[in-house]
Amino acid sequence: MYLRILTSQMRKVNLLLRKNKRELDRSLGQLQPLKKKTEALIKKSAKAGDAKSAKLYARELIHVNNQYKKLHLLKTRLESITMAVNEQWQMQKLTQSMQALTGIMKDVNSLIHIGAITSTMQELSKELMKAGIINEMMDDMVDLEMDEELEDELQEEVNRIIQSLTEDKFSKIDSEVPSARLQEPEPEPAEISAPIEEDEYEDEQLISQMQQRLRALQES
Repeated sequence: MYLRILTSQMRKVNLLLRKNKRELDRSLGQLQPLKKKTEALIKKSAKAGDAKSAKLYARELIHVNNQYKKLHLLKTRLESITMAVNEQWQMQKLTQSMQALTGIMKDVNSLIHIGAITSTMQELSKELMKAGIINEMMDDMVDLEMDEELEDELQEEVNRIIQSLTEDKFSKIDSEVPSARLQEPEPEPAEISAPIEEDEYEDEQLISQMQQRLRALQES
């Protein structure tokens, strides 16, 4: 009877683990088209000779890349948790003993405050405790937020991205990274056409959407 109860709880645990993995896969999938579009915008700005826009887009690309790496790390940890949970479950079926596995709980806690999977990770923690896989909630959370980027390191990365995507077309531009959002360029007489203005408006909308998606992914 006791073993049947634990088996039912383990089904819930594995269901939650699969649900969290799907959430992370979906978030990773959303970042891929953003990355490609941003790279295209950098090339477009370089071709137009717009150094300021190219730098702003490069900065956005850095944020997208960092978020992708972060989510990929979380996915790896979640897969590790899945393996550890099932290994511990196999041990319990043989010994019918309750043993604390604090390493698993530490990894679970490290994922709890990630916005995309917060609620399901909290539910997972409860189910792990019910199943006897772990018997305590650890207080020490692992802060997975990226350290705040130093401006000189950010500038170096911006220049590297622009150089790799534009064949060094801006090798002599000012080294200062603009921090303001992309502004519409001042029109030059008889040189700004309606299609160009429309493209710039679409680019503005794209950047705004990118920033909103990144903020949503980073919410804790």
